[in-house]
Amino acid sequence: MAKGKKKSKEKALAKAPRQAEGGLLTTLEQQMADLERRFDRLLQGGWPPLSWELPTFSELERQAPRVDLLDKGKKLVVRAEIPGVKKEDVDVTVSDHSLTIRAATRQEKKTEKDNYLQREIVTSSFVRTLPLPEAVDGSRAKAKVKNGILHIVLPKAEKGTQQSIKVK
Repeated sequence: MAKGKKKSKEKALAKAPRQAEGGLLTTLEQQMADLERRFDRLLQGGWPPLSWELPTFSELERQAPRVDLLDKGKKLVVRAEIPGVKKEDVDVTVSDHSLTIRAATRQEKKTEKDNYLQREIVTSSFVRTLPLPEAVDGSRAKAKVKNGILHIVLPKAEKGTQQSIKVK
């Protein structure tokens, strides 16, 4: 009987690894099915949230001035907010059916106390191009800055050409 018990014990041990393998295979199959479900979710648009933030509209708005474009019959009038920008730092170009406003500013603040030196440099720039509803005569265009507002007067014309406008 000792031999019979030994053989039945060996048979039981031989079956045990197969059951463990079956359990392992089942676990792997479950993990693969879970992975497939996750992949399917990604393909259906369930992307995880980004770890970085896109700029908000208000941040983008600060980089380019807000602009009004008015049709005054024989002329177009453009008003652009450019607070803190000097007239020397503004470049206005008009061509055919577009107006481009460029500005770049640089401010440097320097503080010295004893052995302490602090320097802060602030630079900003923008370019804003506006499509114009009609051709304008750039040679007769005028631009001026007053109280942080750039005023541009563009007389309408049959055929426009590219011109630089002197800012006063």
